[in-house]
Amino acid sequence: MAHVTDIRRATAADALSLTRLMQDSPAYRGDYARILEGYQVTADQIGRDLIFLAEAEGRLLGFYSLMLGDEPELDLLFVAEAAQGTGLGRRLFAHMKDEARARGLAVVKIVSHPPSVGFYQRLGAKLIGGKPPSPPRVSWVRPVLILQTGPA
Repeated sequence: MAHVTDIRRATAADALSLTRLMQDSPAYRGDYARILEGYQVTADQIGRDLIFLAEAEGRLLGFYSLMLGDEPELDLLFVAEAAQGTGLGRRLFAHMKDEARARGLAVVKIVSHPPSVGFYQRLGAKLIGGKPPSPPRVSWVRPVLILQTGPA
């Protein structure tokens, strides 16, 4: 696995690559696959949200999307299967936290994929509840966490 050389802001030209990486995620197979059916990262989304990607030697390895607004939310965080276990998810999360703090955002909400809750908790997010199912695409409770971006 190549060493990550760059975390940069995504551009509209990255939309298809980001969508492919997300759709190829092994974390969203089986029952969890329904939530991503038909979902695409769009040029509009890239222009509206803070989306940063990690790449090495021109190869996309991961990305995150931080939605701004009244209730800032970490919308997406994906790491390519080949980069799993390398610390890239931790690095992207730290980058997101720094970006949020730099913009004066004291708290970031995270509506998590159930298997990812422990990852977010290890990085300082606190579980505060759950988002009820929204059938037919989401038949499970999605854990809701908050992350303080600075001193509490």
